[in-house]
Amino acid sequence: MNSLATNFNVWEQQIIALAGVAQSAALAHDLATRGSPRESDLANTVNPLLMLNPRSFADIYPNVSHLSLGLQTLQNIFNNARVQKHADIVRYTLGILLLRNKLMGNRAMQDQLRAGLQPITPISPIGVALTDNDTQEALGLLVDRTFEQLGKLYQDTISKLPYRIQVQGKIELLRNEQIAMRIRALLLAGIRAAVLWHQLGGRRWHLIFYRKRIHETSATIRRKLIVII
Repeated sequence: MNSLATNFNVWEQQIIALAGVAQSAALAHDLATRGSPRESDLANTVNPLLMLNPRSFADIYPNVSHLSLGLQTLQNIFNNARVQKHADIVRYTLGILLLRNKLMGNRAMQDQLRAGLQPITPISPIGVALTDNDTQEALGLLVDRTFEQLGKLYQDTISKLPYRIQVQGKIELLRNEQIAMRIRALLLAGIRAAVLWHQLGGRRWHLIFYRKRIHETSATIRRKLIVII
């Protein structure tokens, strides 16, 4: 299947990782302004963060189609005609990349994050069959618990770095604790994607000098995914 990560070259994998950053930023923006992203998008964005001992890129992103929103977001923010429309998402994306830099300079915080992620349960795939003892309500509580743990971990670690992302949105949404925890979890997932992007050779100056190439590669990857559908 074309959606398997093994079917993409290193440059394309780099863009897929960057799409993970952009998807985190886009969903955080959606939560803050509308409060209504798809739960499947949230799960697919956050779960790679909980893959603590990946053996390959494919272990982190086994199905690239889960990052379709991020790839579309990259096309939007690297399109000169649309960049202003998506200014907040651009700001969050750049902020996540900057937080990655700050985190990499703090080994103690890296260790704290890894220890904090260990006991957190990944979100079950949407549509998974429930056992006789499970209920939809119980599953929802587990999902909320995962986001609560990730959000608290973000507060205990990333929020203490000498830079913070100021998320803009509706006051009533930002004051909702469940939404706030989901936004923090998404930012943490975005930082994980940023780490992978950097490991694959991604650099901030690429965002300036490779704008056209990033835009075109995002479109190419999306076309490959559309073939599957």
